Formats: sequence, structure tokens, C-alpha cells
Amino acid sequence: MLRPLAKLRMPPDTFERHSIMARLADPAGSVLDVGGVRGELGLFLPGAEVTTVNLEGQPADAHFDGTVLPFADDSFDLAVSLDVLEHIPAGDRARHFAELVRVARDQVVVCCPLGSPEHVAAEAALSSWYERTTGESHRYLDEHLARGLPDETELRRLADGAGADHRILFHGDFRRANEAFRRSSLLKSRATPVNVLAYARLRLDPRRSLRLDPVASAWTNRAFIDIRLGPGAGPGVRRPVQGGARSGSE
Repeated sequence: MLRPLAKLRMPPDTFERHSIMARLADPAGSVLDVGGVRGELGLFLPGAEVTTVNLEGQPADAHFDGTVLPFADDSFDLAVSLDVLEHIPAGDRARHFAELVRVARDQVVVCCPLGSPEHVAAEAALSSWYERTTGESHRYLDEHLARGLPDETELRRLADGAGADHRILFHGDFRRANEAFRRSSLLKSRATPVNVLAYARLRLDPRRSLRLDPVASAWTNRAFIDIRLGPGAGPGVRRPVQGGARSGSE
């Protein structure tokens, strides 16, 4: 009973990206969650042994310097990177992919906001709105703008460079995600009855779309890269992906 309740307490965007990752993942006994929150991913992968690795100063099972993962080759069945790539300088992103592939035996799943021109412009407007509203800058939005949201061309180049079979799928509408961010920020800044009610309506809305599409739109929120590796194989070994894009909603 505690597991479903813990999921429902998550912000909708967090719930959706973890749920989709779990749908894409093959059954795995051992999972590496790079940049995640300890205990969070395990809610969506019951039965898996999840190890969280993060930068120093962040709660995790292990820490690293942001470049080389402190694990041997083929240490995990599955390696996952959720909303980390956009915080990495563009020149270091290929190394991030290579490290994920190196430590994974069977599969890698990466997701990140998709850097369409519309999404980049919306994030710039959101960053300005946040600073005007709260009087402070937002670290993660600033990093998005400074380092650049990966666009589809970059993601396909990174996935191709990983040397393994892969597919890229697309999810969500960033306009909805940005509205949720605005309501949450208003609540934290000014906990008025109106802001409390607006945020409560958002959190209690049962519509949480897990639909995945093979083609991006101008309003796509996030891309998911599903990389498949051969059992016990390192980079360069290919295994055909079975089936096409899965879609639908829950």
C-alpha cells in the first residue's frame, strides 16, 4: 500500500518519466540510477536492486565526479539516466552515454527535455518569469539555458555514437509541464488560498499520460532513448530491438 501512495505524492512530471522508464525497461535484477534520488526509482522497479550514484554532496549509494562512473564494465543489467543530460556541458554528453553503455550489460535508458526551438524559447520565458516572481534565479533553468537542451539531431548523434541498437521516443507537452512548474512556484512563493487550490487541482488531476510517440511535435516535452546491448557485451555489440514504439496511457 505504501508504494502506490508514495508514487501519487510525486509531482506529475516525476511520476510520468519514472513510469515510462519502467515500461521501457526489460526485467532487470540490478539497476544503476545515475543522478537520481535514492529510493525513488525502486518504487517503479519492484524486485530490482537499484544503486543510485550522484555527485558529491547529494544523497546516494555512491558518488562520482560527474565523468567516470565508479563501477566496472558490465556491472548492471540496466543503467538509467533521467533528466541528467541537459545539465551536462554539450562536449561531455557523448562521454556520459559511453559510460552508461560501459557499465550496463543489457540496456540503457536515457531521458531528457527535448530542445526544440519552441521549448528553448518557453524555458527562457519561464526563467524570466521565475526570477520576476520569486526574486531569485532558478539553478536548473539557468543550467538548461547555459548548456542547451539537447535537440533531436544531437540525441540521434549521441545514440548512434553509443554503438548499440536503439530507438528514440517522445513524450508529453512542455506547456503543461511549465504550467505545473508555475503553480508549484507560486505556492512556494505565496501560499495564498487561491494558489493552494490551483496547485491542489493539479496534483489531484488523475490524468497522467504515459503515451509515447515515434515522432516529435513542436510541443514535445521529453525524449526517451532506449539502447539495447547484448548480454555481457560492451560498446559496439548490437542486438536487434524487438517491436516498435509502445504507446498508450495509464
